[in-house]
Amino acid sequence: MKLGLVAAGLALLLVQPQSSDQDRTETLVGSDGAQRSYRIFVPASAARHERAPAVVLYNGSGSRVDGLWSVWTTIARRDGVILLGPTAFAAGAWRIPEDSPDFTRDVVEAAKTRVAIDARRVYLFGHSGGGHHVLQLGLLESEYFAGVAAHAGALIPSFFPAIEKAPRKIPIALWIGTDDQVVPIKFVRDTYDALLEQSFPAKLTELKRHTHSFAERGNEVVEKAWEFLAKFRLPRDPVYQPYRFGRNGA
Repeated sequence: MKLGLVAAGLALLLVQPQSSDQDRTETLVGSDGAQRSYRIFVPASAARHERAPAVVLYNGSGSRVDGLWSVWTTIARRDGVILLGPTAFAAGAWRIPEDSPDFTRDVVEAAKTRVAIDARRVYLFGHSGGGHHVLQLGLLESEYFAGVAAHAGALIPSFFPAIEKAPRKIPIALWIGTDDQVVPIKFVRDTYDALLEQSFPAKLTELKRHTHSFAERGNEVVEKAWEFLAKFRLPRDPVYQPYRFGRNGA
């Protein structure tokens, strides 16, 4: 009986409307035993949903998510979307195994205990190094995340076999500037072609005279990214696939 009362209280907490946006940093002890942190934004408009969609954001090169936050919060407030921003294990890059799918899963599951998230509508968005990372996460966990969008992100050729092995053909959208001097456009085109070869619902947008800078056209990219992602949801409750990674991430 006492357990039932606790569960009922938690359910009430999850759906209780809020009068203002919430933007805070939370800590968690991950499945690997390490203490990690993530940022979470819950707009007041999320109360319009019984359970709200969520987007997990990865900024470039393992940096803080702040560079994406202000652009995505506009979408979040308008459409009632919850934002999650994991903090990299170490600054400089997103690395597997330290920033493995387990960590992102831990963040999503921890957030679900605090707010009402639609488990079938959890998406990934990344820029630059974060774009590379979300592409890997999406292919490895194609039955856990509903869709992926990446700005200036690509797969390295050695990761292409994961496309064929993915149990679900997860929707993936790519954006790249024609004047990007950091991520060669060829790498993004090759990624797109590899996805199409395996019949993935993939989309590539090449932005003319656009460089690597997310700030240049971030509003446009995010608007189109959410338009793409919002159309998709998992056909069933999410299934998480555990992996064992070596020291080099393999």
